[in-house]
Amino acid sequence: MFVKKNGGGDQSLAAGSVAQEVDDSVLVKAAQGGDAEAFGALVDRYHKQMYALVVRMCGQTEAEDLTQDVFLKALDALQRFQFHGEASFRTWLYRIGVNTAINELRQRKRSRQIMGPSLDEPVLTDDGPVQRQLSDISQEPYRLTVQNELQQAVNEVLEMLTEKQRTALVMIDLQGLTYEDAAQVLNCPLGTLKSRLVRAREAFAEKFREHKPQLMPDGAT
Repeated sequence: MFVKKNGGGDQSLAAGSVAQEVDDSVLVKAAQGGDAEAFGALVDRYHKQMYALVVRMCGQTEAEDLTQDVFLKALDALQRFQFHGEASFRTWLYRIGVNTAINELRQRKRSRQIMGPSLDEPVLTDDGPVQRQLSDISQEPYRLTVQNELQQAVNEVLEMLTEKQRTALVMIDLQGLTYEDAAQVLNCPLGTLKSRLVRAREAFAEKFREHKPQLMPDGAT
């Protein structure tokens, strides 16, 4: 994905298993100095997290391309990044990921307004968006595991939340960020984030009960 700019030899920070033990700050400083392997090590370290973020925010469609965009934007802005105060490369990268996902969602919304919905987009009803029920002949229902069904249900319900609710829920409950880190990523006060998360959890639970009651745990309905 990223072309190596210099050989580096045995001095490369990203060589072999050494990169796994190197702190982010060391890799970032090396990447800022032109070491492509150092940036590649950062990509390897955070690719899974960024991909999961994009999938949760935007769905599976074009997730890999959007993840690539996150890292290309990070590479382009890397020279301007500095470690200071509570800042970390991880939260900085998450901010880029969240902004990329939000921009994609807004672009899709504008496209739907101009061109109308596609067959795989949720249908807007008086009760909110619901998924179109189209048969899938490529895979019979009995082949789907409960885990995959639940994962798909979670993603569908996430799409029904507002942009701010979805982002807060994804950051903390699904990506595992601390309140402090998530507040930094979203650039909002800690109290605001906590209030937003409470509302997001309530909205998610309500919509899950409404649209996916068959997947609710016994006694939770």
